[in-house]
Amino acid sequence: MRDESAVDLAVRREQLRLRSAQLREQIAVRTSVFRPVFNATDRVRGGVRSVKSARSNHALALLAGSAVVGALLVRPRLAVNLGLRAWSGWQMFRRVQPLVNSVLRQLG
Repeated sequence: MRDESAVDLAVRREQLRLRSAQLREQIAVRTSVFRPVFNATDRVRGGVRSVKSARSNHALALLAGSAVVGALLVRPRLAVNLGLRAWSGWQMFRRVQPLVNSVLRQLG
């Protein structure tokens, strides 16, 4: 009787392992739709990290300033339009920043 119950237990354990493998496969197939979203999220998080690490880099600020002065000298009207777009983008970023921070906190 003991051998029989041990065999039954081993058979049941193996069935559960196979069922678990099937369920994991089904989950992998069904969630593959979300993979591009997850990849994009990872890229955004990596970009945020790189921007945070480059914040202290003064050479980057000097390069950006030089580019702005060069654009003003070469194409003033285009530079003004670009500046207006950048200002609008900055305002939108300031409005959306709390939402983005809360999402990043939940993901991290």
